Amino acid sequence: MNAAEKTAKIQAAVAAHFEWFYHIKVAIANGHSDFKPEIVSTDNHCAFGKWVYSDMRALCLNEQLYNDIREIHAEFHRKAGAILDMALHGDKDAATKGIAIGGELASLSGKLALILRRL
Repeated sequence: MNAAEKTAKIQAAVAAHFEWFYHIKVAIANGHSDFKPEIVSTDNHCAFGKWVYSDMRALCLNEQLYNDIREIHAEFHRKAGAILDMALHGDKDAATKGIAIGGELASLSGKLALILRRL
């Protein structure tokens, strides 16, 4: 994979994760979603997760970097699934707080974006 392809994959991953904020906002507003929290909670169903568990490892400078990326990504999905579950069960205040600027999901998104720059 060349540098341009790597950059495109990273940008796509970051953009896709920020889309979760929109999906959860819709679920908060509507009380339903096309996504299931138990699937959202897993880190290997999204395109980035599939990349993490396939050829991304070879791009990492060391095992620790790979493990950090994998863990932050997995934690993002666990939190997104939990927040989506709150939204679907009518806990709008907690779900809104979870996706707010400074909230857990935003913090994890920022961490993931920063660590991906080290690739």
